[in-house]
Amino acid sequence: CALPISIAITVGDPSGIGPEIALKAARDPRVVACCRPVLYGPHTTHDLKAFPTGRPNADAARAAYDAIVRATEDAKAGKVGAIVTAPISKEALAMAGYPWRGHTDLLAHLCGTPDVAMMFWSDRLRVVLATVHIALAEVPRALTRSRVRDVVALTARSLPAFGINTPKLAMAGLNPHAGEHGVMGEEEMRVIMPALDDARALGVNVEGPFPGDTVFVRAARGEFDAVIRSEEHTSELQS
Repeated sequence: CALPISIAITVGDPSGIGPEIALKAARDPRVVACCRPVLYGPHTTHDLKAFPTGRPNADAARAAYDAIVRATEDAKAGKVGAIVTAPISKEALAMAGYPWRGHTDLLAHLCGTPDVAMMFWSDRLRVVLATVHIALAEVPRALTRSRVRDVVALTARSLPAFGINTPKLAMAGLNPHAGEHGVMGEEEMRVIMPALDDARALGVNVEGPFPGDTVFVRAARGEFDAVIRSEEHTSELQS
């Protein structure tokens, strides 16, 4: 029979909970039954003694970074079929002098591609972020027409790989009530709507922008295959 696929598990920040989670996952019978987990980064009791527990540390960030680099190199070389990542500390990365603020932009750098987006996936709801890992005050400047168009188009191109061959997408507004035609903000009319027109011209089936307090319910009920939201703030999603 065919050998099980190898899956890299990067243990994350060794000063945090990542190594414990990664080790437990690698030993879980449900995991071992379907793949061969390979741990990257310090995870033994001896290894972890070199790092402080429960507080950001530059050495821990460097260890987490090195593990991600090695796992990515092995994935690009075909030695592992995919990478699963445990948590890293944005604060510790900054302490170590790294410019990246999370896995998304670091992996994009290591793979040499700017055409990336973060997606949250569940059986009922898929959410893609147009901006990520920036302060909320910076979102309006980062939310450009080209960025929205590119993320919408990337989502449409990518979903067939997840078994959704003709995706129907929805765009969530940035402002409350999706701006209410400019009453509560102009980004929807000035940026998002023109970007969606651009995406439709490329053949993408996308609607919106819709208020955040309704669009996720509609998507969870099956009306849309994925929702693109303008930013990472999650209060509406949690509600």
